[in-house]
Amino acid sequence: MPATLKIDARTLAAIDDLSLLARTVVEGFLDGLHRSPFLGYSTEFSAYRAYTQGDNLRYVDWKVWGRTDEYYVKQFEDDTNLRGHIFLDTSASMDFGGPAANKFDYARVLAAVLAELMVRQHDAPGLILFGEQARQAAPAQATRHHADEIFQLLTQTQARGGTRIDQDLFRMVETLTRRGIAVLITDFFTTGEAALELLRQLHGQRQEVLVFHLLAPAELELPYEGDCLFEDSETSEALPVQADDFREEYRRRLGSFCDRIKAECIQLEIDYRQVRTDAPMDIALTSYLESRATW
Repeated sequence: MPATLKIDARTLAAIDDLSLLARTVVEGFLDGLHRSPFLGYSTEFSAYRAYTQGDNLRYVDWKVWGRTDEYYVKQFEDDTNLRGHIFLDTSASMDFGGPAANKFDYARVLAAVLAELMVRQHDAPGLILFGEQARQAAPAQATRHHADEIFQLLTQTQARGGTRIDQDLFRMVETLTRRGIAVLITDFFTTGEAALELLRQLHGQRQEVLVFHLLAPAELELPYEGDCLFEDSETSEALPVQADDFREEYRRRLGSFCDRIKAECIQLEIDYRQVRTDAPMDIALTSYLESRATW
């Protein structure tokens, strides 16, 4: 594992230029990988993947084997070229958390950083936004100009409205017929089985799926005291609560909610990561590279 790079949410919230931020974060992250025994990068190749029987032994990196006791094969530019579709939840529930840990700020930066990382891997990032409506904001392309287009789209996007995961979104998933990675960034706050059905649809399209389940610290800890009035940001429904009395039951319900999503991911062989929005972003980036290395 690479040394931890402290890319914290407070730093992210203080920078307005999304393109500059994404490139700065990726350069710092990759610089940390250069100095670590993790998979590694160089100008000679684009990435590593795990060795499988039948691979040409001339491409095994024996130095990495010496450090990790694992076999990895160098992937060159012409055999990476995966399509990486980023599914970003833009519903109103994502706009939660203080300035230093807002879910949508974190999600938008994470999407931008992943797009930058994909382009540097010679992969093709695409962006699909879903909330009140679903739309393919940017088709998957592997160019520097395309990454800039994604940054601009993310800068303009706001979190608002309800979460509709329906046939419009599923039809977009059905277009993912080529080998690739689908990265889902969401808080999973929707009604019924819709979010779980999205996971099943992505799995059915034989995508390598990576889930980033974003939660703000206040959602995990319920730090409020006394009588509170909680309002659903998507439906405006209000619920009076005595926070001190409800805290234990709330944490139990939230834990059960997260466990169910994780269990569904495990059943579908989907890589699930719960991410606090006050956590360093390099944890999420390392998860992406680990998932990418299996292809």
